[in-house]
Amino acid sequence: MAGKRGTPTTKKKRPAAASTRKASSAASVSIKRAGDEPNAGRAKTILYVHGIGNKPAAEVLKCQWDDALFGFNLGERSRLAYWVNRMFYPDPVKASCKMADATQDVASAAAGAVAIRALADPSEGVEPLLPEDAQKKQERAVLERIAERTLRGAAPVEGLDAADYHLRVLPLPAPLREFISRRITKAFLKDVHEFLFIKERREIMRESVLSRLRTGGGPFIVIAHSQGSMIAYEALSSLTAADGVEIDLLVTIGSPLGLQEVQDQLKVITNQKKGLAVPAVVKRWVNVADPLDPVCADKRLSGDYSSTNGVGVEDFVQWNADSPKDPHSGSGYLRLSEVRGPVRDAIDRDLFQRIAPFTIARDLVGQMEGGAQEERHAVLIELRDQWDSPGQSRAADEVRTDVVRWITSSLRTAKPKLTPDDVDLEALSGYVAARLTRSEVERMSAELHLNSVYRVFRNARKRALLDQSINVLQCATAHRGYDSRGQGITWAVLDTGIDPLHPHFGYGTDCSNIGRVYDCLKPGAIAEWNPKSHPKLGVDRNGHGTHVAGIIAGGMRDFGISGIAPTVRLNSYKVLDDDGRGTDAKIIKALDHIFEMNRNSASLVVHGVNLSLGGSFDPEAFGCGDTPICKQLRKLWRQGVVVVLAAGNEGYLELQQGDEVIGLNTDLSIGDPANLDEAIAVGSIHKSKPHLYGISYFSSRGPTADGRCKPDLVAPGERIVSCRAGAKATKNMTRNSMYVAMSGTSMAAPHVSGVVACFLSARKEFIGYPDRVKDILLGACTDLKRDRMHQGAGMPNLVKMLLGS
Repeated sequence: MAGKRGTPTTKKKRPAAASTRKASSAASVSIKRAGDEPNAGRAKTILYVHGIGNKPAAEVLKCQWDDALFGFNLGERSRLAYWVNRMFYPDPVKASCKMADATQDVASAAAGAVAIRALADPSEGVEPLLPEDAQKKQERAVLERIAERTLRGAAPVEGLDAADYHLRVLPLPAPLREFISRRITKAFLKDVHEFLFIKERREIMRESVLSRLRTGGGPFIVIAHSQGSMIAYEALSSLTAADGVEIDLLVTIGSPLGLQEVQDQLKVITNQKKGLAVPAVVKRWVNVADPLDPVCADKRLSGDYSSTNGVGVEDFVQWNADSPKDPHSGSGYLRLSEVRGPVRDAIDRDLFQRIAPFTIARDLVGQMEGGAQEERHAVLIELRDQWDSPGQSRAADEVRTDVVRWITSSLRTAKPKLTPDDVDLEALSGYVAARLTRSEVERMSAELHLNSVYRVFRNARKRALLDQSINVLQCATAHRGYDSRGQGITWAVLDTGIDPLHPHFGYGTDCSNIGRVYDCLKPGAIAEWNPKSHPKLGVDRNGHGTHVAGIIAGGMRDFGISGIAPTVRLNSYKVLDDDGRGTDAKIIKALDHIFEMNRNSASLVVHGVNLSLGGSFDPEAFGCGDTPICKQLRKLWRQGVVVVLAAGNEGYLELQQGDEVIGLNTDLSIGDPANLDEAIAVGSIHKSKPHLYGISYFSSRGPTADGRCKPDLVAPGERIVSCRAGAKATKNMTRNSMYVAMSGTSMAAPHVSGVVACFLSARKEFIGYPDRVKDILLGACTDLKRDRMHQGAGMPNLVKMLLGS
């Protein structure tokens, strides 16, 4: 029976007729499916190594990969090893960040009938595909064998559903498949010839990887596509533990590392004549191949690369998201869960948020990626002070001297040697200005960001960074004066699930916040979590849902952290998957479940719901605030349930105008379901100084598309500290190991949920009357003196709510 699609497979020895290679002595590797378990990753930077053919400019290609992998620009958290030979390709491909990294020779080919017949005619053989500069007989022989392997034709791969395989292949006629394979092969041979046989070019390719690793910023994840995997393998094989470079994860996609001819050359290049092995600095290696991808004619590597320090290759054969039209597409591979899962497990999730702390500003990162390695960029370095670092006791002059000294020392080793005047070095009050190279900026960030360097800008102003926000909303005072802590109230959280065993929620104790934990993702009836019989159902492997829930409820006195309503009961509904994505149907399933529970009870079982999720809607199909989700939420509201929604993070957009990217704050950016009239839509403000900093730049702004005022109010949503999913209680646990900071209106909404839960716990006569609760909530808000379409009624004040009722 055929195995499941996308499942990992161990390599088996092929029949002698299919390959002349000797059987590998490497032991089979036992592999779990990528992304099955939550994992506290620690990687801080992702390094991309691109594949064959012409590419867009480096800064564009990097953000294309960021978008395919995460859905947003990672800024300094990712880097690109860029090795395109501009002698072959004088002009970069014209593209934008939202376009895919397609195989250019396929994407740009004139696929007319004549062109297809010319390239797809097997009678022409491989000779027309060989690069013109490959003149030596031995080189041409190797390239011919590689071409023959890539053009041999795909057959169903063991472990994949044969019917599904033929269903995908059938729409493309054989001549078109041959055409695509020959186009990819021709581009591949041109680049692989340079790597295998031209030492100077190979050194440039290797240095493109090593130069991005030497500057610090690790531990790293390296993702290498196509020939990029050959470059990455050689570069990583040259490193030892003494180099201080940590590679927590290597991901190879569409890789030719399985080709015998490539392996033969790599044994010589890397001086591994006895056999190739996993590079010693790599702690995990995942390889993903598409069944139709001609570059990875050999789909599995586990039998060819022996384990090192217990680390072997984990092979996944899965359809590229752009297959069969472009089975070698880089963006298509990056969108696969077999790639995203291991990456998600390896990263430090505190850093890899859409809104996250940074040292190097994103616009500066883009500028440096687009420049040459030694090009100098005008930067403004903001120095750390006691406000940026509460534990900072060093004088400002001392910090400034440290940065100036570091830059001056770096200039002495520059080639040619430079003086401070050569780079316009200037020490200012609170800042240092200079013209630095990309490598210098990255090294300075890695070495000084903890003690001296706060931010590095191109030209931007300072942006300030739940433990403080509870006081801003006057909740701590209400806890003490009115004993309004959420007791007797149950709140539903629809999100990515929850980590029910996080000690913040006190599961198993008399003061546990965990009511019920449901999983809505699978078809059929909603499943419920049980720590013994169903320990994985409804559990959060993304981190978003746990963070949201921790803002509403619970707390850990040892770390001085409390939810807004510390004793409220939580019902968690997992309606979004581990990538934070979901469908209307799953959300509606949860809302129906809540409605039925309340209807079948003598009194309300669930008093409020929090949805820190949303998206766009089609105005041609639905009225504003009248989508299917809005209708279900309106039913709950009319049943007596308070509905709290995140307004959205679309208040700031980047628009491409020619070669320029223009940033704009946008009105009319309230999404769905936040545009529901009855519900309480929440925008974001600074967590401790809302009067000074006002509305968060990313917070969606009103009015709604049909002209109503939204958001209804605003609450803290910047750098909010709450529960870290997957954290375990240990003797050595710390605040940083148990909690993580995130930003967004997703964090603002649960503040308001907590405020309302506290109010209802002290004023139970308002339970079941959400309209009256909303009036009291908005009537007691503190006006921040901002535009009403940005702030709504202002910032909630729990004490004023209680005093006025």
